Order: sequence, then structure tokens, then C-alpha cells
Amino acid sequence: MIYIKKWFEYYDDLFKVAPNQQEFFEELCKNAAAPKKVLSVECGPARISKKLSKKNFDVTATDSYPEFINSINNDQGIDKTQLHVFNLLPQDIGRYLGQNFFDLIVCCNYRLIFMKNKALITKFILDAKNLLKENGYLVLDLLNFSKYDFSKSKIELPVKESERATLYSTLTKDEENATYTLDQYVITNSGKKIDKVVNETVCPISLETFKKLAEDTNFKIEFYSDYNKTPFSKDSDRIICVLKK
Repeated sequence: MIYIKKWFEYYDDLFKVAPNQQEFFEELCKNAAAPKKVLSVECGPARISKKLSKKNFDVTATDSYPEFINSINNDQGIDKTQLHVFNLLPQDIGRYLGQNFFDLIVCCNYRLIFMKNKALITKFILDAKNLLKENGYLVLDLLNFSKYDFSKSKIELPVKESERATLYSTLTKDEENATYTLDQYVITNSGKKIDKVVNETVCPISLETFKKLAEDTNFKIEFYSDYNKTPFSKDSDRIICVLKK
């Protein structure tokens, strides 16, 4: 996810905490014993983690990019939060974090697809299950790739707009290797184009694939279109995948 280093200052504007997201997570943890333990993987600036921490959740936040980790650590005194913060790749959470420890694990803003391939994503889901307590939840916030025609060589993803900038994203299919790359760039509201990033390998995961992964890992699974629990439809732009151990 190279673009983070180039667009770091705009990430918060483009990927804000979603409406009702905090309440959604709190509801999933309502039966958990205090302190309720949450792991946010690829947490970015940790906005949702900080909100939960202020509600007395015991929150661990990890990200593969030190830029985010440094920013979170620098802000903790200002924000009056007490997050446990680690610079970890998603595929390494099983090596360094405790098993049967968390009530809730979340990975938002479709960061999961940057794990490059299905094998790494499957490993992450299995590791997450081992880290969860019984009846714990794994929530994955993804784009709904099932709505696109993957027979095409290029797919334009939904534009993300904020007060300060607009993010444009295109998936390109590598026919020879049956893989996908992501091209993204930001246009600021002053008209400046931030350096375009090309050929970032990603693994777009469909709804059907997640259903199969849930079956293979013995998770119970539900899908929503948003954090208001709007029923999922094939035309939804995103999928909120809720997997219960």
C-alpha cells in the first residue's frame, strides 16, 4: 500500500469513521466481560480505535506502515488514549499476539486486499480466529467486488471524495498471471495531483469467496451494506462481513 506514504496527510479525510461504526462494534461486544478487548488490524490513524478506547475498551492497534504507528504514538498524549500499538504485518498477528484474547477483531477501509493473495488472506482469517475468544467477532470492511465484471481488463472503483481531496482507483487485470494491480491517485481541491501509484498488487475478494472461507474455517457469517445493518444487496458498494467464532 505504497500510496499511504505519498497521501498520508489526506488519509483521515478520505477514510473517515463511518456512520454508526462505533455503535456497531459496541453492540457486538455487549456481552463480553470488561474490559472488552479489541484488535484493529491495519488501523491507519486509529480513529475508531481511539473512540473505543475512550469508551473503556482495551484496544490493540496494528499497522504495517510505521508512518501510522508513529502518528498514533505521537498523538496519544493529546488524545488521552491508551492504545497498545504495534508495527505488524497482518500475516504476523498470529506470531506476536495472544490466542483466545480478543472479543473483537476489525480490519477496515478494504485494507485486507493489500495482503496480495488469497493464501495470505486465508492465513490472516485463521490467525484471527485463534486470537478470538469463543463467540468473538471478526469484522472485515470491504469493497463489493462481486458487482464488477472481472472479464474486463480494467475496472473503475468508486471515487472517494472529501473536503480536501478526491481519490481515484482503477483495478487492472494481468491476464497472464491471473492477478490484479491497483492504480490510485489523489487530486486535491486546489487541483494538485499527488504522485500516481501504479501496479500495487492486490487481491480483490468476492462475496462468494468469503462465504467459502467462512465455511472452511467454521465461522458463522453475516453480511451488511453498512454499519446501520442495511441488508446486503448485489449493488452495494461495500460489504461489512461479520464472522462469529
